[in-house]
Amino acid sequence: MKKLTVVLMCLVALFASCTKDVIPDVEKTDRVIRRVLTPEEALLKEKLAVAAQVVRDVVLRQPAVVEEVSDLIGLKLYRDDYIYFRDLFGSVNSNKGVVCGAPLFEKTFDEVIESKSGDINFPDIKEYLVTNNITLYCPYPVEDYPAENQLPSCTSDPLDNDVINTGYQLESDGSYSVVDITEEYSEDYPVWIVMPEEEDIITMPVPTNPLPGVHQLRVGHVKCTKQYDGLFGGGSEFKFCLLGGTITLTTASSFMALQSCNLTRSQIRRKVWVNFQYELDDDWYVSSDGSTDEGGRQFGLIEFDKNKTTFTISFEPKVKIDKIDVSTGKIELKIESAEGWIKLDNFLSRDTFERFNKVDMGNGIQDAFRIYTAGCVSWTLPLIEY
Repeated sequence: MKKLTVVLMCLVALFASCTKDVIPDVEKTDRVIRRVLTPEEALLKEKLAVAAQVVRDVVLRQPAVVEEVSDLIGLKLYRDDYIYFRDLFGSVNSNKGVVCGAPLFEKTFDEVIESKSGDINFPDIKEYLVTNNITLYCPYPVEDYPAENQLPSCTSDPLDNDVINTGYQLESDGSYSVVDITEEYSEDYPVWIVMPEEEDIITMPVPTNPLPGVHQLRVGHVKCTKQYDGLFGGGSEFKFCLLGGTITLTTASSFMALQSCNLTRSQIRRKVWVNFQYELDDDWYVSSDGSTDEGGRQFGLIEFDKNKTTFTISFEPKVKIDKIDVSTGKIELKIESAEGWIKLDNFLSRDTFERFNKVDMGNGIQDAFRIYTAGCVSWTLPLIEY
């Protein structure tokens, strides 16, 4: 009887991986606002959905790939919540040297593609995932869930919204059911999402050997307790800025400095502090006799969202050459946010800022510096003297 049960389970898994798939219709009366996709985006959406079906069948055929992929994500080659398919299909470099990717995942992926050779919409799916920098995104680690929920539900980025998409809930008997994947769903079940890579983040490097007498202003530790984006929007990207020019409710006409700090959904859900130490001002300068004072700093914090309203701003970073500010060229950036500024501050003088920067002003102390809080975001602004 036991042998018969095992055989039946294998047949169920095989049937699931060989049955011709139809991409479910996700257009429902759910009141979700969906943007109109371009023809190129519509094609990408379809291919991501097919890839999610293949990943689903890979996990059903070989559940051991879940631990293999999770271990690879755990190397934190990028962040702690995603991996490129190119890494799953080959060797990767980590701080521990060259590590073989995910051989069991790749082998099973190839087997699934072979079994679907007459049904799958595009036979070059493996090459497509690699050349187009497609990622496998895991918003919350699988190990965070109960033992009975260790098989990740599989879905893809819908592209037209960041809140909901159809996916597949996997069962240990080799079957699956079609479900709606949302943030609420992810509270009970782990999720794997096939999605394009995020856009590059522009950051300003922190100098390794600052000059003597420098007062360097940084974004230090950051914590957030609110998911600003939907599940398919990834984590939250906060832009810490020093502002210039005209400031409105949603943007500023120019930026003296801008740093992007990304928090993963897992970090937000766990409400943990993340240490960035990104430079905002290389030297908030005041001469020893007070005769030369660069004055105050206008600080702003905004949350970036790829699915919201777009505002174009000018960012003109400068470097000092022989004590003269020289522009390194103007950069046009698109800031997108529905919320506008989370926080605007005007620090009138370095002396006053420094005097209270290590004093608890009601929100506590983190790593010896005052905590600033607004919009469910907390941060520190270390002023480091060299």
